[in-house]
Amino acid sequence: MFFKKKIFYIILMIICIAAFSVITISALDSSEYQTPPPPAEPETEQPNTAAQAEIDPYDKTVYENEIVSYTDVILPLNGSNSDVYLGETLFVGDSNTEGIGAFEHLPMQNVLGKHSMSIQGFTADDYLMIAEDNPETEEDESQYITMFNVLAGRQPKRIIINFGTNNAGAHAVPQQFAAVYRSTLEQIQSACPNTKIVVAAILPVCKDRDYPKIKQDVIDLFNLELAQLCREKGYGFLHYPEIFKDSETGYANPAYFSADGIHLNGDGYRILLDYAGKHQYN
Repeated sequence: MFFKKKIFYIILMIICIAAFSVITISALDSSEYQTPPPPAEPETEQPNTAAQAEIDPYDKTVYENEIVSYTDVILPLNGSNSDVYLGETLFVGDSNTEGIGAFEHLPMQNVLGKHSMSIQGFTADDYLMIAEDNPETEEDESQYITMFNVLAGRQPKRIIINFGTNNAGAHAVPQQFAAVYRSTLEQIQSACPNTKIVVAAILPVCKDRDYPKIKQDVIDLFNLELAQLCREKGYGFLHYPEIFKDSETGYANPAYFSADGIHLNGDGYRILLDYAGKHQYN
């Protein structure tokens, strides 16, 4: 009898230990070792300063009142033979520049453009593969060069450079943007001493757009900084807002932009190239 009780207690003890282990492991799985959920994102994005938040409603007169003081650097209507001029020009920039070649508005030899590229990416990001990986070796032999390297190798007669849309978030600081732009242009001037530099104003965005983090009032501040930079350094300033802004709202005219409200459509590219060809910098 004693032997049977002893067996019974041993079995009971084993069951208790097993049950305790299962409970402990389950608790650990559900707490200590479980990946915590991501923190909840704030309901609204708070800009650094009130001046960097897009004004609602957007006040187009702020830019209009300031840009008139830069008529000395804005390229005037002066071109007659625009085809020759554009053929001698290399367009450099982000996705709206890329589209000039991608949609065959100009030959690809006249375009250096890449989607989502910021002004910082021009000198830092991979742009063109110059050597592919060799499948016969285990080492990665692929090599890329930056858009700046390509430009330096080309030594064009003239560039029209257009970056900034991808920099124009609510937290952007226009003075910092201008400082990077200045440094980039100085590097271009050093690497391409015979190249004439035209800085194109950043294109406006539509009021209804897919990327609301790109702010029109920040673009305006950027363009004022670029105009000042052109005055100080002697670059030409191609004022695209003159033809692409809606006169009533100050945003981009949707007739020239695709459905996303950021990128040009076919009519937009034709207007852009016609404007660039007739506002020459020789």
